[in-house]
Amino acid sequence: MVPVRIAQIPRPEWLHSYFNWIPGQHLGGYQKTQGGKTHLLFQCAEVVTQTYPDIRVVSLMPKSRDPATRRHAERLGWKIIDRWPPPPRWPGQERPPGYVLWPRHLKGVPVAQNRKHLAGIFRRCLTDQFQQGDSLTIADDAYNLAVLLELNPDIEEILTAGSGGGAAIWLSGQKPSGTRAGGSLTTFAYNQPEHFLLGYEPMPENRKRFDDIGLVDTGVVADIVSTLPRHPVQTPQGLRHVSDILHLDLTGPYMCQVTGL
Repeated sequence: MVPVRIAQIPRPEWLHSYFNWIPGQHLGGYQKTQGGKTHLLFQCAEVVTQTYPDIRVVSLMPKSRDPATRRHAERLGWKIIDRWPPPPRWPGQERPPGYVLWPRHLKGVPVAQNRKHLAGIFRRCLTDQFQQGDSLTIADDAYNLAVLLELNPDIEEILTAGSGGGAAIWLSGQKPSGTRAGGSLTTFAYNQPEHFLLGYEPMPENRKRFDDIGLVDTGVVADIVSTLPRHPVQTPQGLRHVSDILHLDLTGPYMCQVTGL
């Protein structure tokens, strides 16, 4: 295949001039573990909260520990809560720009019991975000939420019926495909979003999932993500190799390569 040349745009310029997200649009972001996807999602969410301050934004965190999420929440002034709905505000208090819903994990109980506990909290949030509308829900570990906590139906409801009421969901994961034994994220996660943020993906079987994305030549997409450059970056958790990002905006459709951090 002849290499396809696309526009290369530095990330700061892309965030403020080319990431043209509007309320109600879904997004899918997929790149390898420790590739900087949480950092990217919070950068995008920061732009959204500045542009649309009335939208209620919440990031769902199913892990018991995630330093990157805590660091970004503190930097942006987002309130970390462990139950839903958020606590009421006292008179004169401003609503925070966003929330991180981070339930406490049950200790000393079977895995199934802990998962049921977490799923109940996240399900209340997903239902409320869908019914209220004018909302953005960020599922930073979509496989954990959809498959391990069995929330695929709740996610599907927002993906298929949320846009009209302004209820959007952003889904991210470490790989586009699921697992043979455990299952996978709903296919609506690939044919409903208007935006995709794709990182370096060397595995052909993972790239095949891009066939579910419409309006673009998925052969071209697979070729680009297999050759995206990666850059060594020193983080508080050690050295990470962060790739450039392929942004697919299906409202055009348009695509560009987002460079740098």
